Amino acid sequence: MNIEKIIEFANSNYKAKIVDEIPMDGINPRIRKYIEHTAGVLRAPTNFVFGEVVTILGALLGKKVTVSDGAYRNRCNLFSAIVGVASGAKTPTINYCMKPVSRMEKRNYDDFVCKFKVAKAKEEDLPEYDKQMIVSNETIENLYRVLYNVRNFPVGTLMHQDELLNFFGGNAKKYSDGNIISDFLTLFDALSTLRVGRVRLELPLIIDEPFLTILGGIQKKRIPELFAGQEHNGFFSRWLFWLPNQDCALIDDRDTKPDQEWEDLVDRATSSQLENILLSFEDVGFVRQLDDEYRRLRDILEEDGEDELSETIMKQGYVIRRLAAIFHALNALAEGYAPRELIRNETVEYSSRVVEHLFRNSCIAQRIIDEQRKKPISTREAILALAANCECNGIGLDKINRSLLSSALGGKPTQQYISKVLGELRKK
Repeated sequence: MNIEKIIEFANSNYKAKIVDEIPMDGINPRIRKYIEHTAGVLRAPTNFVFGEVVTILGALLGKKVTVSDGAYRNRCNLFSAIVGVASGAKTPTINYCMKPVSRMEKRNYDDFVCKFKVAKAKEEDLPEYDKQMIVSNETIENLYRVLYNVRNFPVGTLMHQDELLNFFGGNAKKYSDGNIISDFLTLFDALSTLRVGRVRLELPLIIDEPFLTILGGIQKKRIPELFAGQEHNGFFSRWLFWLPNQDCALIDDRDTKPDQEWEDLVDRATSSQLENILLSFEDVGFVRQLDDEYRRLRDILEEDGEDELSETIMKQGYVIRRLAAIFHALNALAEGYAPRELIRNETVEYSSRVVEHLFRNSCIAQRIIDEQRKKPISTREAILALAANCECNGIGLDKINRSLLSSALGGKPTQQYISKVLGELRKK
């Protein structure tokens, strides 16, 4: 990952309407066909459908699949924001991909209603709805109740929001932002215990290993409303931003085979035969090398004064593991069998390429936030600006006084760092 090029791209393109397409060479061809078909039917970006398929499948794997690198465990829940303009096909693509899950949810609910009516007629204890898969437009208290009721249900809970701000904007204002955000950090972890005490709850709730996936839309220009000020508490860094590529050309929607492929995969993912699967890596050393690379990139970002992005890059280790497990399961389930225990290196490598694309999207989201609050330029940008000024006044890069330049910038950058930045400029 070339961090300088990624930052340069984000600085130059954060106002652009589209980005390039996410690589799809690492997923099963039939599911890739479904993604392209769906995007064509709706005349939408494939990036949206890809992100929705990956996020929904991670939710369906739920508590049944755990991935371990020998030191840490992860589950496959993601926090995904589909980012686009108003009427930019965010909600239609989500709803389209959700069709088989929604049908399954309806069957679960109809079964619950039957049991509820029977229990009520017999004046027995009324059952809880303990197989709820989808929540939408809930209050925060109702979300906690759902997570408590489904605590023994192996399929994960998918929170679907047409507009993410409708949930987080409304609920976060009821209490201090810190309490709500802290709960969602625990929910992202998926293997901790959530303890909830709220005025509107009858009793405090203790939920072991709650599983929540979030999938919702947000307009690009409204990203700062949700994420500004959340870069240092871990909330922003846990989100994946799925930005649009070029819309697909409109295609005939009479071919139902791609839709059936996705529906079959959803059925297999929720099958009772798929449970208690512990995935590990063919080569843990390869995964740890990626972690080391992210630490190196974090140090570069911190030197450059990109403190917000330095935290985000360190969360990519979680994302690598979770996406690798999802891609591994997707490819197995698409062929009709349960995922085997070992995730191969090529799946991890593919996951790392997708993560690089997503990290660039995070950089773009950060630049949108910076633009709104007019954040001061980074240390690196300040050095380059002063160096350019020196050259305009006839002072070559070799003659710039590093000590004076450091003092001009408040003494924050070391002379060694200034020399490094000027050296990179000289090479260009």
